[in-house]
Amino acid sequence: MTTIETDTDSLLGRLLGIPEAEEFLAWPGDFEPSRAGHGEEIRLRSGAPLQAIAGDSGGGTYYQVGVGHGTDRPVLYASSEGEGGLIAESLPEALELLIGLPYWQDCLPGRDFPLVELEAEYRSTFPDLDRRRDRVAELLGLGRPAAPALVERLHTSVGRSFPEYLPVAASGEPFTPLS
Repeated sequence: MTTIETDTDSLLGRLLGIPEAEEFLAWPGDFEPSRAGHGEEIRLRSGAPLQAIAGDSGGGTYYQVGVGHGTDRPVLYASSEGEGGLIAESLPEALELLIGLPYWQDCLPGRDFPLVELEAEYRSTFPDLDRRRDRVAELLGLGRPAAPALVERLHTSVGRSFPEYLPVAASGEPFTPLS
């Protein structure tokens, strides 16, 4: 695996320039840069800036937190139902999460869905899931951490969300932490 050191725009541009990667991240990953932007304006209690980088089919938005163009900024997810928080410590880690655990929301703390069952469900829809995961990770220069390691990273990131990285609606109402 060759890790590609780049900035956010370059990595997302690279993703959009590789139809196989873009297609996989759109489905089953549910991560589409063309959908960047949340229906309602949000902010963080910390005041750190947010850069919308992608959306999902349910109206949720993925953001990078902080200033600059580097991929090493944390990634936050805000759902259209008012849940939000950090999901990864960097854009490459977020993409590894989406490739390895396209069902990441079912792996949030407190949801306790068994990985074996989630994998079986996805494999019934995508019999070539591992081959596609490996190929997309390779095309983007990313690693393929094992599912338990991805769940652990997700839980660590989510655990860092409150209070600094908890989204707040324009009305001042805080989002519900991811759980």
